[in-house]
Order: sequence, then structure tokens, then C-alpha cells
Amino acid sequence: MSGLLGGTLALILAALLVPAAFAQTYPTRTVRLVVPFAPGGATDIFARMAAAEMTKGMGQQVIVENRPGAGTTIAAEFVARSPADGYVLFYTDLSTHTITRSLYDKLAYDPMKDFTPVTAVNASPLLLVAHPSVTAKNVDELVRLAKRYPGITLGNSGLGTVTHMTAEKFRMRAGIEVTPVNYKGGNTPIVALRSGEVAMVMATVPASIQHVREGKLVALGLAAAKRSPFLPDIPTIGETVKGVEGAVIAGVLAPAGTPQNVIDLLYTQFSKSSATSRAKELFAANAAETLSQAPAEVRKAMERDVREWAGVVKATGVKAR
Repeated sequence: MSGLLGGTLALILAALLVPAAFAQTYPTRTVRLVVPFAPGGATDIFARMAAAEMTKGMGQQVIVENRPGAGTTIAAEFVARSPADGYVLFYTDLSTHTITRSLYDKLAYDPMKDFTPVTAVNASPLLLVAHPSVTAKNVDELVRLAKRYPGITLGNSGLGTVTHMTAEKFRMRAGIEVTPVNYKGGNTPIVALRSGEVAMVMATVPASIQHVREGKLVALGLAAAKRSPFLPDIPTIGETVKGVEGAVIAGVLAPAGTPQNVIDLLYTQFSKSSATSRAKELFAANAAETLSQAPAEVRKAMERDVREWAGVVKATGVKAR
């Protein structure tokens, strides 16, 4: 009996020690940050900065792997099914991730249960931009124009993304009819807008702001509660149409079951990368507020956002199948 008891205690002790031993040796090979968008968009830009900084701090290469499509669900499913060992991470827009739960009737993963939060890096408000050929120079003029000519094209970064659902929120609350055009993230929507393929885009700041500064696109309004200190001259959409807010919340998730001490190590490394002078300059240039939220904070914020976006999905009637 004593031998059996001793063996059981030994097994329990070994099980407790394995995660600690794993964390002490982690990482021993390349860490992959899977980004669900094409290169060039906000999330991709921030992920590449983090990868470069973390490569220095972790002693192993950290790389970005782009897997765009299906409103981030392709990349999310890939990460959810990956080993929970800290070597495959999901660097995504947490807003879009929380939208998918109510947007899709069937998902091959659960956006909450199949992931463990690592951190939220920053939040960058969306920017409604128009082609210069559109006569509107602000949101009020745009709403008037859209009511006069229903069906004006409004591009976004992909079906079910925060850019898409914020555009839908704008359409609904402005009382206008638009034709949504879904792209696959990155610079694709802005390239289409520059060529005149679409009239407007609900865009990320990193993908669009330089074109605005060069006078090649017109900034109509930020989807934010208040004006950004980084872009003080751009009014918010809410100054004309109330309740239109949306932001890319760059954040990191790991497969559920990843050892807590590995999560803690990753959180520390991501926080360090966000505190560098390079990161601060990049965030400021893209109107992004630094968050560096701990895992528990991220989970609470995600649970709240799941509820809030579910209301928007229901109200707008958008569904993805």
C-alpha cells in the first residue's frame, strides 16, 4: 500500500514539475506569430515589430506567418489545433476574433474556450476614408450623398472583420444604403480605393494615413469616442453619427492548455517589446494606444466584446456561413 501511495505521489510531483521545467527551457526553437491578414495592415505591421524585438529578447527567432481569409477563421482554426507549447501563437485583431462567435453559425473552434489570452498590445481606431472623386469631404456630406445615391461602395478588410462590422454599424446608424466590398486585409482595400474600384473604405490607420497625408485619399472621420491625440485634426464619425466606434485591438492568443508559466513569460516579452522606443514611435505614427494588458484583463475584455458585437451582428443582420 505504501509503495502504491509513494508511486502515486511521485507521479503527481512529476506532473507538477513538467510545466516548470518546460518554461525554463522554452523557447528552444522558432516561435511563429500567425497573423490572419495579408501583409501591410495594422495587425501585420505591429506583429512584425514585436517579432523583431522578441527575437532579441528570447534568444530564438520569432517570425510572422500570414494566413489571411474567411474573416480570420482560417488562421484561428490553425492555431487552435496547434500544440499548446508556446511555439504557435495567434497575433490577431481581438475585436474581429470576438465578432466571429456570433457571426458564424458553425466554427471549427470556440473563440473563447480554445484559446488562452497572452496580452492585448494596443488599440488603433478605424478611419473612414474616401477616394478624392467622391465629393464628400466629411461625414455629414457623405451621409447626404449616400441618401441621394443609395448603394455607394464601402470596402473593408474582410467579411466579419472589425472593419466590416464597424462599416455596417455606420450604415445602420446613419440610415444609408451601401454596397459592402470585402477584401482580405493588408493593403488590398486601400489599393482598391486608390484605383477607384470602391468609393470608400473603413480602413486601419496604418494602411491609410500616409495616403491621407499625401492628399491621395480623404479622411472623413475616426471611428472613436473622441478625437485621437495623434490625429487631432480628424473629426470622429460620432460628431455627426452617434455610436460608431471600432478599433483594431492587436493582441496575442495561445492554444488553450498552454502552460501558465509559458504564458507569463510571453506576456513579459510582449510587454518589453511594446515599451521600446521603436514600438512607441510606431504606435504613435499609427494612432495606436499602448495597452499591454495582462492575460486575465484580456479575457474579461474579450467576454465583454463578445456580448457587444453580438448585439451589432443581430441588429445589422449580417451572417457568414
